[in-house]
Amino acid sequence: MKITGVEYVEIAASSRGNWIIAAVETNAGIRGIGEASQSGNDRLTKEALLQLGERIEGMDPTQPEVIWEQMARCTDIFSGDVGRALATAISALDQAIWDIAGKALEVPVWRLLGGKRREKIRLYANLNRGTTDRSVEGFATAAKRAVEAGFRAIKCTPFDEVRHDNIDRDGIERDLDLGVARIAACREAAGEEVELLVDCHCRFNEFLAQNVADKVRGLNLYWLEEPLPRDQTEAMRTFCQNSGLVIAGGESFFGRQGFMDYVDHRAVHVIMPDVKHAGGISECRRIAAMAETKNIPVAPHNPAGPVSTIASVHIAATIQNFLILEYAFGEVSWRHELVTPEEQIEDGFMVVPTGPGLGIELNAEVMEAHLVMSPN
Repeated sequence: MKITGVEYVEIAASSRGNWIIAAVETNAGIRGIGEASQSGNDRLTKEALLQLGERIEGMDPTQPEVIWEQMARCTDIFSGDVGRALATAISALDQAIWDIAGKALEVPVWRLLGGKRREKIRLYANLNRGTTDRSVEGFATAAKRAVEAGFRAIKCTPFDEVRHDNIDRDGIERDLDLGVARIAACREAAGEEVELLVDCHCRFNEFLAQNVADKVRGLNLYWLEEPLPRDQTEAMRTFCQNSGLVIAGGESFFGRQGFMDYVDHRAVHVIMPDVKHAGGISECRRIAAMAETKNIPVAPHNPAGPVSTIASVHIAATIQNFLILEYAFGEVSWRHELVTPEEQIEDGFMVVPTGPGLGIELNAEVMEAHLVMSPN
């Protein structure tokens, strides 16, 4: 069996971004899919998918790690010069190739990865993309809705008004207090039994990060995510040691080299590789193994569509140091219809699929109803 080409579709998800789904074709008629969303530059990502497709044409898709190495070599992914768009394209093709390998051998991807350690994957509901009402009351409503849907862990992103480049100004304390009020509203709406996570999107300096940590200490957070710019490893390490909170981060790093400083210096308590950006299934597994040597848990970053979600589920099912998986809650009402079989979520856990490959296929009718553009 050989790879014969790469295609993609772009699906209109929400005002916060579209879902780009790559498809790898073979001469055996087996097709694999992977997700390439949220690169920050969809045009470049789509171009990279096609260019990489030409590079891997003729290769055997039952050897995903060999193909991954070929893609990494031809793009120099670890040089530090590669952009997020190119890394996202590599990651999507890797997901699709694992999907083909599983289908060809008639086994789930998790079996190819060594077997599943768990039957269900614990999720937390990311409220951000579904929370269009950014008032304190809007955050509370979103939290309540997720809990009513069965989630027992939720994440809010409450500091909209704060940016790292505008923190030295009047009114910053007011904006911090508004963010904390949103967090408190989520806590009250969700109740004390629900885990509450907070994403800061790298908006603070060290002083403001500690200020926020002090303000939220009584709200019983599960973690505080990316309070500082990602490249400030030493500052993150110091904050991680002194904040009194669990700190998570690393959602935008590419490859093991991208995560190495965080792992070696213990800059965070929890690392968050994203299967769409970190190098796909192949490299996320290796990142998790590297973190395991330091007893660092892995919580895959995944505020995206159902294809990357199911790819993340296969990773989460197989790694020893898995903690919890992100789920984009409430972004679009038709999400569950886009893939078959539908995502199976029970009481805040996703059931690991048992079908061959990733275990899902796109629903052509639903996909076509929401296409931004036709397949290339």
